[in-house]
Amino acid sequence: MSEFGETHLTLFLPVFLAALVVSGVIVLTRSAHIHRTAKGHADLEIQSVHQQPTPRVGGLAVAAGLFVASCLLYEVYGNLLSLVLVAAIPIFCAGLLEDIGSYSSPRTRLYVAILSSLTMVVFTGQTLNSGLAPGLDQLLQVFAVGALFTVLATVAVCHSFNLVDGMNGLAISVASIAALALAAIAYSVGDFQVAAMSGAIASAALGVFFLNFPYGRVFLGDSGAYLLGFSVAWTGVLLLSRNPDVSSWAVLLTIFWPFIDTTAAVQRRVLKRVPISKADRLHFHHVVMRGLEASPQLGVSKRIANPLTTFILLPFVAIPAGLGVLTAQDNRLALLCLLLCVCGYFAIKSAVIRHFREVSRSATLRYVFDGWKDESVDSFG
Repeated sequence: MSEFGETHLTLFLPVFLAALVVSGVIVLTRSAHIHRTAKGHADLEIQSVHQQPTPRVGGLAVAAGLFVASCLLYEVYGNLLSLVLVAAIPIFCAGLLEDIGSYSSPRTRLYVAILSSLTMVVFTGQTLNSGLAPGLDQLLQVFAVGALFTVLATVAVCHSFNLVDGMNGLAISVASIAALALAAIAYSVGDFQVAAMSGAIASAALGVFFLNFPYGRVFLGDSGAYLLGFSVAWTGVLLLSRNPDVSSWAVLLTIFWPFIDTTAAVQRRVLKRVPISKADRLHFHHVVMRGLEASPQLGVSKRIANPLTTFILLPFVAIPAGLGVLTAQDNRLALLCLLLCVCGYFAIKSAVIRHFREVSRSATLRYVFDGWKDESVDSFG
């Protein structure tokens, strides 16, 4: 592994620096574009957790890093990352338009994400077609069925990264950990092309991290979250399609956090009979952050609670990804680990909610829960 790392340091470092420099330029030129690139602060959107106007175009920095990576990778491994970037253009642009204030409906972004994933299927001919369950695997061998399933799966992952982008550093950390886990799996099976591509994705994400965490000088925005989600999703598809011995459940473990948080959100909204696209502040990171603000022992401000939430959640993001690496070639064990992680997620969330209920009974802390009347604590997933 050290030889691989040393060989690719000349790739990963420029990718990281490109993303970091573009992030810095966005921050330094803030006054020139903040009127277009900031939105949702000061509780103007229901899921808002920040007060000051902040540029939401960190996706441009991620795109710059990945563009540099595609140029450097081309000479060694061909155009695989370039294909991902070209296919991602529609969903990236849709997200960027949203970031700069040109509203696009969730349905429009869904259709655009489908277009991007269909483009990738056409470019590569690769689909998810094995390693899930007897019977289903045979059905997925039919190209049209496998292509449809792959598009739906990658679109879901792409959007799930946008849903977990709620705290400083969280979505970037999730993407970086997932990409590094996929790189480790790819390296273990000798797929150095996918390993290098995964490392480049992590490098581009981390280039934005240092201006996003802890105090949020620049945000990923929809464009950055979609681009990272799309890139990670298709890295997983390419890894599985090129290496049939790799467990599909292990790859799902590498992206466990956006997968389970989105699944819980869909369940919650279906039970409440509201549109699935309706935003709320009931994601796990919102629950933890409000718990930190409401705690009599801590009572931290939102400015501190935001990055502290990310720090607290990092082990819960990293542990499933690590299990994915360890079970990469054992499908049954990977599935068992996935089920255990699902149970752990809901158990921990239930414990946090119980704490919330206890705090909410205190009259002196009741003000913390303003705005929760329409979002009953009992509706937590």
